[in-house]
Amino acid sequence: MELKTKELFLSTLDGVMSVRQDCGLDLRKAESLKDAVQNMPLLVPVVGEFSAGKSSLLNALMGKNILAVAIKAETAIPAELYYSENNYDEGVKQDGSIERIADLSGAAGKYVCVRRHINSQFLRDIEPVVLVDMPGFESSLDSHNKALFNYLDRGTHYAVVIPVNDGTVSRSMKRQIENILSFKKTCTFFLSKTDTRGAGGVEQVKNELERELSVITRGSVTVECLSRDDVSLFSSFVRSLNVDVLFGNQFKDSVLEVCYDTKGSLNTMIAALKSDSEKNRKAVSEIESAIQKIEAKKQNLIDGASRENFSDEADMVASEVGRVINAELDSLVKIAKAGGGELLQEEINNIIQSAVASKIQTVVENISVRFGKELTGEIDGLDKTFFEYIDSSTISKLQQSAEKMFTSVRQNIDAYITERENKSDATVMYKTVTGVIAAATDVMNPVVEVVIIMLPEIMNAILDLIREHRKKELIQDCIISQIPRIKRLVRSKVAESLQQNSSRAIAAIGAKLDDDMHRKKDEIEKVLKEEADNKGETAVQIEKYSAEIKRIDDLIAKVLA
Repeated sequence: MELKTKELFLSTLDGVMSVRQDCGLDLRKAESLKDAVQNMPLLVPVVGEFSAGKSSLLNALMGKNILAVAIKAETAIPAELYYSENNYDEGVKQDGSIERIADLSGAAGKYVCVRRHINSQFLRDIEPVVLVDMPGFESSLDSHNKALFNYLDRGTHYAVVIPVNDGTVSRSMKRQIENILSFKKTCTFFLSKTDTRGAGGVEQVKNELERELSVITRGSVTVECLSRDDVSLFSSFVRSLNVDVLFGNQFKDSVLEVCYDTKGSLNTMIAALKSDSEKNRKAVSEIESAIQKIEAKKQNLIDGASRENFSDEADMVASEVGRVINAELDSLVKIAKAGGGELLQEEINNIIQSAVASKIQTVVENISVRFGKELTGEIDGLDKTFFEYIDSSTISKLQQSAEKMFTSVRQNIDAYITERENKSDATVMYKTVTGVIAAATDVMNPVVEVVIIMLPEIMNAILDLIREHRKKELIQDCIISQIPRIKRLVRSKVAESLQQNSSRAIAAIGAKLDDDMHRKKDEIEKVLKEEADNKGETAVQIEKYSAEIKRIDDLIAKVLA
């Protein structure tokens, strides 16, 4: 696969590391990011209902029957497919630890996913893309819901498979497509098992699916057709994925951040070289004072977060749940009238999950912005002397960096770096502070769990009333009567989850700012030491650092081009 963007990012990071090494700056952050760009896979989940033919399709692509087909919902688990000369399997636990496994039969209850390393030329050809065989969408089991939401965060693009015999987009499929889109991810759609129906019937289903999907995605959609014996279109799709775009979406912001950090460091050292020793020592003292203020503010925010009820944020999510249930009343009544108790429960469950997914990212991002601004506010109070050492955009970049710590892309990179560093024998590696922060799915999953546990009880109350009243209006009233209870359940769990995760969020943002401020302090102290060791070379050093800034600007321009 053509990887121009990957090559650009690697060469950019090589250039940044060269500059940092020449100027005596720490290389570890750039090295860790380079490792991620070089080795981190681009996950492409293959999703659909059970019996959509996902596993059969992937087996056909690999040319071997590796993945089990026609498995029970209870035994399904996401399977990431990696190329390897030797075949072996690994299980990934909830805490991120990984272990070799010989038997996959009990994997669903023990691991969040399995990594299957397979000697397949197809898997080798498509690297760094890694396909993921996902559990069926319609399962309401706790483990499957977690799996689906975890990959909403981690997937870079989605292949959605719909069997021709379905003839339409199911309710559960519609919800999950909406969830994928709410995480700002893209999809390609396939119609499977087309050899089981005549050409005219396939064309009719294809046209209807394209119409339905265009409404869901709010854009033009083309559905590709697959048969059991011909998966060439899917193979072509995977091989022709725009990996450059996927790489750009995954790494561009992080690569630019390392560039801007380096440029900021060089500007700080130039400012220090242009100042006298007394002024530099005063700036160091101010930074030390700012670090103490940030730490004090961080502790105050953590203490406050433990008492905060996050009512506004919880209300936003709960209100969306209520709004969507009300909007879907006609559909819910039809299901109830048909006597579909399980289907009604499944649909309300899907509605709740989808509504939570649509709002939770905004909630988490808003909270991180608020915490970031409160913490960086402590820097605004520094004496004007310090601001001679940083460019005018430094504070806003610190805020933006703190806010981006909670995006799914940043989370994925940080989690990958943390995993690699934990495996490393190196004594000291750049330890990212964001690998343990709650992303949107970490707040969302507890809500999903409690809904799964409590919804049957709520449904019993609805179904008891429905058994007594078969009229549409009365059934509708039965469902409406339970909406406040559902909203209270969602509101309570969202608030609790945000409260539990907020302390980690504040601590992580504080640690990031602490790290940034210590770097500024080290840069000025480096100049103070150089002044003592190399008197009379100030002009030479300023010229050198200015030339290095030009190199960084050139690198930034290429990334932005």
